[in-house]
Amino acid sequence: MKRIRLYIAVIIIVTAWVFPGCQPNMDYTNPMAESDANFYNTKKNLIGAVNGAYNIMQRGGGWTRCMPFMLNARSDEYTYTSGAVAGETASANISQFVVQGDNEFMSLSYQDMFVLQYAANLAIERLKINQDGAFDLNNAEDKALYDRLMGESIFLRGLSRFYLVYFWGDAIPDRNYTTTGGADFKLGPSSPGVIYQNMISDFKEAANLLPVRSIVYTDPENLGRATKGSAFAYLAKAYMARPILDATAKAGDAEWALAKEALKKIIDSNEYELINNYRDNGSEANENNKESIFEVQFSRSTDTDGFNPVANGDIGTWTISGQNTWRQIELTAPNSSESGRWWNGQPSLALYNEFEQDANGKIIDPRAYQGLWIPDGAKYKGKSGAWIGHNILFSGGTFDEWKGKWFGVRKYGEDEYVNDAGKSGINDRLIRYADVLLMYAECSIETGDEATALTYINKVRERANKKMLNATEADQGMFYATGTGNLPTAEQLISKAPTLGRVVSANGQVVCEGIKINTVRRLLKHEYSAELYWEGWCFFNLMRWYNNPNDPDASSILDNLKNKNALQVEQTGLTGTIPFTYQRHLRMPIPSSELSTNSNMKGNSAN
Repeated sequence: MKRIRLYIAVIIIVTAWVFPGCQPNMDYTNPMAESDANFYNTKKNLIGAVNGAYNIMQRGGGWTRCMPFMLNARSDEYTYTSGAVAGETASANISQFVVQGDNEFMSLSYQDMFVLQYAANLAIERLKINQDGAFDLNNAEDKALYDRLMGESIFLRGLSRFYLVYFWGDAIPDRNYTTTGGADFKLGPSSPGVIYQNMISDFKEAANLLPVRSIVYTDPENLGRATKGSAFAYLAKAYMARPILDATAKAGDAEWALAKEALKKIIDSNEYELINNYRDNGSEANENNKESIFEVQFSRSTDTDGFNPVANGDIGTWTISGQNTWRQIELTAPNSSESGRWWNGQPSLALYNEFEQDANGKIIDPRAYQGLWIPDGAKYKGKSGAWIGHNILFSGGTFDEWKGKWFGVRKYGEDEYVNDAGKSGINDRLIRYADVLLMYAECSIETGDEATALTYINKVRERANKKMLNATEADQGMFYATGTGNLPTAEQLISKAPTLGRVVSANGQVVCEGIKINTVRRLLKHEYSAELYWEGWCFFNLMRWYNNPNDPDASSILDNLKNKNALQVEQTGLTGTIPFTYQRHLRMPIPSSELSTNSNMKGNSAN
């Protein structure tokens, strides 16, 4: 799947429009031409239909460009930069909580998540028809392949539903069929709770149909396809987040026992494990590894550019197709002469201060250095060819005014200058096994078993302490490359009870209160941040915890978002972020393009 030859663009058969008017009564159809009536009658073309659904995730509104902003920018782990203000206002607005209905990034994501749903439904329909007996369902090998392809398609449809409801709520259209036009283009919103039940059904059915990882990955050409573990992981996410995904649910309605059951199936399968090097979860060197549960597949390609919305009918001027991702050029190293990147968002001071420190204030968590560009950290090979540190990477001009406050993200970026950094092939990891272990720990807490929760939290912390194997020049000499780390156990950290994530300005003003790590629940929240930062789950988790009456910190969990302007000003001097309010900012607004063309749709609480 990583290979371009397998990850082809979606196959779209366009049916000719019949225009009324004065024309001869003739049949213009070429009986030899391919059409939707005769195309999907071979295994090859049915596999192509499924591959095409995967490919939608690589569109501009997907993970190629917009989704990393959509998933990360609203969290308190993220602050926007002056580069975003100057050249990418749409992304800055997402972080500021001032998204309007015409926000380009938001509109593109809305469009492409519905395209994903369409492409998945197309594959499902054509597989069900199984035209001309393309698959002999009495043949065990054919049946296994058929079931796997059906499971992948149903999983991808569930994925579209998951992200659509998470961002826009469930008062939106939902289809389990491909629309043929006409009045159906103006389909109204689903009834409350229906899409949640549909996504649950999709993930459960996909889990029943999909093989486990070791079977799928037996053929190297299938690396990256969805597996049984992928479906169970998203099923657990949905159960845990029911209060924010199901309009009929209320705070406290998370399905902890069901989520725990799904997660235990992943753990007991022995299909996954934590890999040795944390760094490999954000690099191109070790993609689709034993820790990976589902990734968006990218390959560095030189034949694709964006910026052509007219040709393909997309919204906006930032449409990108092909196999590559722009995340590296926009959300990693600063836009200095040494990096050649744009740098439109950066890790917040709250995230930086979340990492555990020694008595001298030096960060001791190896994950910070393996995933961020921070002081005293890994080296970057600049355009000059020299390996440089944070003090040089972040130097010159206005950088010098903000020493100690500006950082970069090493995850999803190469450790050196590359020509045309916008054409990156680094996969986006949507769910990792570490996340499964932390979710299982959370479910254990909610079901009264803190001892088990500590066991699984410690598994994640123990990996963080492992000596890095085969360290590259970027990590040469770092403590985790020459020996093991010094993170204390979960129990030891609770005993020390440090306050983490606290931000205090130079004049002594408290910008972020931070949290005292003196309970297992608070430790788990810290571990989510230290392990999964900038992987798209922080805002999602905050919304879940706010809706958990069992959480003693629920009432204050959104304080950093409410006070995000002060955090933004402290780190960049940029103003304009408004206070977060749950009722208005849980959702993104329904795009104005949808409201202007679909008379049956209306805005939501964010419009």
